[in-house]
Amino acid sequence: MAAIQRALRESNGNRTLAARKLGIHLASLYRKIAKYKLT
Repeated sequence: MAAIQRALRESNGNRTLAARKLGIHLASLYRKIAKYKLT
């Protein structure tokens, strides 16, 4: 969860860039955001 928050912060909330930083698909990032109730 911390890695997701950090990636979102580093990409200024850009979810596409955050997914790339994490090495996951955008859809996976959206699922994780929903699962952990992140904004």
